[in-house]
Amino acid sequence: MRVNEICSRRIVHVPVSATLQTVARLMRDQCLRALFVTEHVVTGMRVVGIVTDRDMVVHGIASQADCAQTTVSEVMTRGVLTIQGHAVISEALRTMLGHGLHRLAVIDDQQQLIGMLTLDDTIRAIGGEWTLLAGILGRDRCTDHGSETLSPLTVSDVRPISFHQ
Repeated sequence: MRVNEICSRRIVHVPVSATLQTVARLMRDQCLRALFVTEHVVTGMRVVGIVTDRDMVVHGIASQADCAQTTVSEVMTRGVLTIQGHAVISEALRTMLGHGLHRLAVIDDQQQLIGMLTLDDTIRAIGGEWTLLAGILGRDRCTDHGSETLSPLTVSDVRPISFHQ
């Protein structure tokens, strides 16, 4: 299974100047746990970081006095770790494990952002694969319906087996 088959293609971003209160409301309204943080450059918008709900609590609410005045740039993680969309899921998981992350930015061959892969996405996908496998294995099981009676079997030409040591 490839990353681009299971990643979220919904790219939600906020400017570096957005306040924590604005970001929190957007996360709430969009049911998101993380957003990309962008800045405007001559060529368009550029991703400069990521902010998670945990960043907002641990680095924002817990240590900043006014969430209506504090900008997301003060609590975000600068830079983003990326993975190619055509990469396999196991590579993404190794990357997450190696860097202690739960999310990766997914890019295409032109280095354009195409989505976000979360640990939750991978768990759902792998869980779905396991469910399919269980279904296949479940079909192979013989069921005892209780209403069938088996006739006794007779063994003919029985010869004793001797074991040599």
